[in-house]
Amino acid sequence: MNARDAKKNDAKSCSDIVIREMITADERLVKEFFDSMGGESRALFNRGEYNRRRTLKYCANQNPQSCYWIATLDGKMAGYVFFTDWNTTIPELGIAVREDLWGKHLGSRLMDHAIEVAKKAGKGGIRLTTQMANLRGQVLYEKKGFKLMGQYKNAVELFYLLWFEA
Repeated sequence: MNARDAKKNDAKSCSDIVIREMITADERLVKEFFDSMGGESRALFNRGEYNRRRTLKYCANQNPQSCYWIATLDGKMAGYVFFTDWNTTIPELGIAVREDLWGKHLGSRLMDHAIEVAKKAGKGGIRLTTQMANLRGQVLYEKKGFKLMGQYKNAVELFYLLWFEA
């Protein structure tokens, strides 16, 4: 494949991605997504299988205190974004992108979607934590306007906050 064909495939991948609310029937996609994670993704996002369990629990029984959106491409889960503590003024955001789609701006699209949803819901902002080693994520969060507030209580994560203008 030459550089021009590779660029076409990248553009196709980005334009063909659909972001929609996660539903119970997405359980198979969620399992495959987490099964496909490499070591870096597991270390940064799914340590101890925590996010896998939480996401499957959401699929089984949608929790009104959480909101999940899935990005799909070619019948697979390409990534997802979610809020926990949705019933608060500043809910917590989580995001993950399939490793073979890193660098294709899917994380940016998912963040834009989440920010728009939170603003439309009248939220005051968004908070998130990320592993200190997640440099890729930190660059994205800061590009989207999140401010680094400092280390999180466990000293291996950073705390970010995005305030919305009143």
